[in-house]
Amino acid sequence: ALQPRAAILIDDTDAHTGPYFAITALEDAAIDVSECDMSFITDVADFTIPKGVTIYGQFESIELDSGSVIAYTK
Repeated sequence: ALQPRAAILIDDTDAHTGPYFAITALEDAAIDVSECDMSFITDVADFTIPKGVTIYGQFESIELDSGSVIAYTK
């Protein structure tokens, strides 16, 4: 079972350092990949997480261009 140690609201365009294991979009959220450490993903452009969707991975940092998310740490 996945159980977060903490969850933070990200609703700005500042860089936020994790690591995070899951990100849930509270509204459509545009991810600025050039400003994030998502090294486990190769050849990816900026993308949008639709409202209500959760993505999982090892996100060392995250920066939004727009929208809001909840980011979960272990």
